Amino acid sequence: MIHTSSYAIPISRLITRPMLTCAPRTTVREVAQRIFAERCSYVVVMEDGAAIGIWTEQDALALSGDAEELARPISVVMSAPLLTLDASTSLGEAAVRFKQSGIRHFGVVRDGACIGVLTQTDVVVNQGAEFFLRLKPIEAIHVRPLVVVPAHRPLRNAIALMRARRLDAIVVEYGCGEHGILTERDVVRLIANAALSGAAGDHASRPLQTLPATHSLYAAQHHMVRQHIRHIGVRDASGLLAGLLSFADILQNIEGEYVSELQGALRERDEALGRARFSLRMAERVFESALEGIMVTDRNAKIERVNQAFTRLTGYTEEDVVGRDPSLLNSGHQSAAFYENLWHALEAHGHWQGEIWNRRKSGELYLEYLTITSIRDDEGDISHYAGIFSDITQRRQTEERLRYLATHDVLTGLANRVLFEERLERAIIHAQPSERKFAVMYLDLDRFKLVNDTLGHNTGDAVLKVVATRLRERLRASDTVARLGGDEFALLLEDFNDIRDVGRLARSILDSVGDAIHVDGREVFTTPSIGISIYPDDGTEAAQLMMRADQAMYGAKHRGRNAFQFFESGMTSSAMAQLEILGELHRALEQDEFCLFYQPQYDLATGCIVGIEALLRWRHPQRGIVSPGEFISVAEQSSLIVPLGRWVLREACRQARAWLDAGLEFGRIAVNLSARQCVTDTFLSDLSTILSETALPAERLQLELLESMAMNTRDEIGSLLRELVARKVGLAIDDFGTGYSSLAYLRDLPVDTLKIDRSFLASSDAHRSDRAIIRAAVAMGRALGLNVVMEGVETPEQLDFLRQVGCHQAQGYLLARPQPAELLSAYLARGYPASFALP
Repeated sequence: MIHTSSYAIPISRLITRPMLTCAPRTTVREVAQRIFAERCSYVVVMEDGAAIGIWTEQDALALSGDAEELARPISVVMSAPLLTLDASTSLGEAAVRFKQSGIRHFGVVRDGACIGVLTQTDVVVNQGAEFFLRLKPIEAIHVRPLVVVPAHRPLRNAIALMRARRLDAIVVEYGCGEHGILTERDVVRLIANAALSGAAGDHASRPLQTLPATHSLYAAQHHMVRQHIRHIGVRDASGLLAGLLSFADILQNIEGEYVSELQGALRERDEALGRARFSLRMAERVFESALEGIMVTDRNAKIERVNQAFTRLTGYTEEDVVGRDPSLLNSGHQSAAFYENLWHALEAHGHWQGEIWNRRKSGELYLEYLTITSIRDDEGDISHYAGIFSDITQRRQTEERLRYLATHDVLTGLANRVLFEERLERAIIHAQPSERKFAVMYLDLDRFKLVNDTLGHNTGDAVLKVVATRLRERLRASDTVARLGGDEFALLLEDFNDIRDVGRLARSILDSVGDAIHVDGREVFTTPSIGISIYPDDGTEAAQLMMRADQAMYGAKHRGRNAFQFFESGMTSSAMAQLEILGELHRALEQDEFCLFYQPQYDLATGCIVGIEALLRWRHPQRGIVSPGEFISVAEQSSLIVPLGRWVLREACRQARAWLDAGLEFGRIAVNLSARQCVTDTFLSDLSTILSETALPAERLQLELLESMAMNTRDEIGSLLRELVARKVGLAIDDFGTGYSSLAYLRDLPVDTLKIDRSFLASSDAHRSDRAIIRAAVAMGRALGLNVVMEGVETPEQLDFLRQVGCHQAQGYLLARPQPAELLSAYLARGYPASFALP
C-alpha cells in the first residue's frame, strides 16, 4: 500500500530545483538547447516577471524541424496559459488534479508569483510507493504495444508518426535484429543541434535496454533511474520484445492506486469528521492502521488511547486500559532501576528507546522494541507521552538462532569446530598456572561412508544425531563435545583425577556408540575409533593436542577400529598414512587420474539450467571413483592443492568452452576455490592464462568460496575478491549458514550468489528452526540483490518449500546427480528439460 502519511505534504516542499525559464522572443532552437543541456523536461516562458506559457518535450513533437521553424520565437509554439496550483496544495489534491487534467506539468504559485514547476514524477516519487512497486510485476500492468519503425525510415516521418499517435517514444528496428529507441528527449536534442534529417536509425539510442516481464515494477523503475532513461523494453517468457514500458506508465499505475485510496479517505473524512482537515484524517488513519502498537498517555502517565495494533499485540482492548497505568503490562523482568533510568532519559532528552520485556493479557511474555516520546503543548509543558512499540520476540529468537549456528553444528546441536577450539584454548589458559591435566579425544565413526552410500544421507544424518546424543549423555556439564564435520567428533575432558578415568570414559563411549541405532525400522551399527591426547604431556598448544589426538585415532583404526588409543611419542601412523595418500595424489596428478563430474543448478521459476558446478573426482586404479572428502583435506594441508586447483579450473573452463562451441547453453560454470590456492602470488595470472587459452568469457565463470574464507578480514583476500569482480568473474559463497562470521559483513562482500548449505534441508522431519533460517537467508539474499541457491535438494517437498519462500535456484539429487561431461552434454543437447514439474 502507498504510504498515506505523505498525503498532506504541501507541494511547495517538492520543488527541489530552480525553475528553467526563457523570454518570449527566445528561439525554439535556443530553448531546445537549454532543455537538453539542463536535462529538464520543460521551460517556462516569462514576461515582465509573469509566467505566460510553457514548452515541454511533448511540444517538440509538433515541430517539423525546418530552419525557419526553429528560428521562431518560443511564444508562437508554447502551450498557454500555464496551468498552476497554489503552493499550499496538498500532495493528495495535486495527484487528483494530475489525474483529471491529463497533463504532466503544473506551475506552483505563491502570492501570485510562480516559484517552480511540479511534475507528475515529483508527485508520485514522493508517495513512498516502493513497497507497492516491489510487489507488482511488470506483466501485471498494461504495457503499451510496440510501435516499430525500420531504421531506414526518414527521421521526419518517424517524428510525424509519434506526433500523430501521441507517442513519447517509438522503437527502431535494425536489420541485425537489434532494437533502438527514439524518444521525445531525442527529438529535443536533434532540434537543439538542428539535426532533424537522415534516417531514424541514425539518431535512435541503441541498443534498447530490456527487462523480463516477470521483474517487478520497482526493478524497472530502479533500472531506469540508475541508467537515466525513461523507457525500457519488456521481454516475454520466450525472450522476445513484447512491449515498451515508460516511467509514465509506472507513474500512471501508481496514480490509479493513489487516487482510489485518496477518494476512500475523503469519503471517510466527510462521513466521520465533516469539516475536519484532511491532514488530521490522515493522521487518524495512520494511527489506526499502523502495524506498530501505539499508546498515548496524559502527563501523569494515565492511558488515554491505544490503536488496534496495541490490542492485537497485547490482548488488551481500549476499554481495558483507558485511565490505567502502563504498568499493567509489566513483566517483572526489569528492575526498579531500569524504570528510573527510563524516566530520567525522558526528562533529560524528551525520548527513550530500547528493548523491554512485557506481558500480554494472556500472561505470555514478549519482547518489544519501544520508543517513548514526550509531547509538549504550546507553552512548552509536557502534555502527553506517546509510546510506539513492535513485537520483536521472533526476530530475537532468529538472531539468537543465527548466533547459535555460528558456534554450533546445525545437524546435531553440538559445539562446532570454532567453539571447540575456543574452549580448548581457554582450558590451556586455565590449566597453565597449576599444570593441571585435561584430555582431548578425537572420535571418528568407522566406515560411516558406507552408511551414507548404501542407506542415503537422511539415514546417515539420523545416525549422527543419535551418536551426538549418546556422546552428550556420557559427559559431565563441564566437558565439551563437538562435531568437527562429517563423522568426526572431538571431546574436551577437564578436571579428572586419574588418567585411568579417561580410559574408562573412552570404553564407555565405545560401548554406547556401538549399540544398535534404529532408523526407519532398520538397525544400523557403527563403531567409533577414539584417539586421546593429554595436556601437558602430549602438547601445550591447541593445534598440537588436536593433531596428536588425531594421530592416536588413526592408531586406533590401525588396531582394527572400535578401539581407543592414547597418543604415544613414537606414534606416526596417521602422519605416515597422510604421506602415503599425498604420494598417491602426486602420482594421480601426473598420470591424469583426476576427472570432473558436473551437477546442474536450476532456476526454480523457469526450470532452466542456469549454472553447472564442477566437482572433482579421483579415478583410483584400485579403488575406483574416490570423492574429494577422502583426499582433499590432505591436498589442502600440502602445496599440492595449488596445482590440483589449477587443473580443476583449467578443465572446467575447457569443458565450458566446448559446450559453448557446441551451441549448448548452461549459464555459468562454477568452480570451488580453496583458501590456499587463492592466496598464491600466481593465482590471478593463472586465471588470466586459463581464460585466455580456453577462450572462455570471464562472465561465464563463477568461483565458489567457503563462507569462512569470504569473510576473511585479511587485506589480500578482500583485494582479490574485488579484482575478480572487476574482471567480471562471478563470486558465490558456498555452504552459507555454516560459517561463523558476522552477517553484517555480507553486504560489503563483492559476491553475487549465496549457496545455502544442504544441512538446513537435510533433516527428514523438516525442523522449523532450520526452515526459518532458510527463509531468513533467502530474504536477506533478495534484499541484497543476490542470487540464492539451495544445495542438496532431494525430495519434492523440499522443492515446494523452496519455491514457496522465493529461493531463486537449486541443485541436488532430486533435480540431477553429478555426472560426467559426456552424459551432461547429451542432457543439454536435448534442451535440458527440467526433471521437476514447473508451477
